[in-house]
Amino acid sequence: MKSRMIVVLAVVTAISAMPALAVDWGKEKAPDFYIGPGIEFDLENDDTNLTISFAGAGKGTIAPDLGLYDDKLLVGARYMFLGRRADLEADVYGGPTVFWYDDHIGGGVIIGKHLSRRVILEASYRATGDWDGEADLSVGYGLDWPW
Repeated sequence: MKSRMIVVLAVVTAISAMPALAVDWGKEKAPDFYIGPGIEFDLENDDTNLTISFAGAGKGTIAPDLGLYDDKLLVGARYMFLGRRADLEADVYGGPTVFWYDDHIGGGVIIGKHLSRRVILEASYRATGDWDGEADLSVGYGLDWPW
């Protein structure tokens, strides 16, 4: 399990250390939502799974944090103090999260990077005192609502 935590920390560090892209985003609008594949590291059960992630545009500094793990709902809020997902010009975006899961309060962090206007790379970690938690790494492709 320690090796997985080292991998997660390395990924988060690598994303945050990436230099700013030399692209002039201008005033382009961010996509309405992102969908894509991911790898989820279940630190409680020492298991790794492929997942499909879905994320909204990320326009708010305070954003919802929702998840379903082991058939239990995780509900919380993220404070995106590094920047928001909708900030195409941000070097990195993300921040801490506080949530309620399985009758316990927990915390974590999300950090992401725009690889292009449409493609993002995100890493996150969530845990409570009684739950070893989960970490994930995902790539999202941005789409716009058809209406």
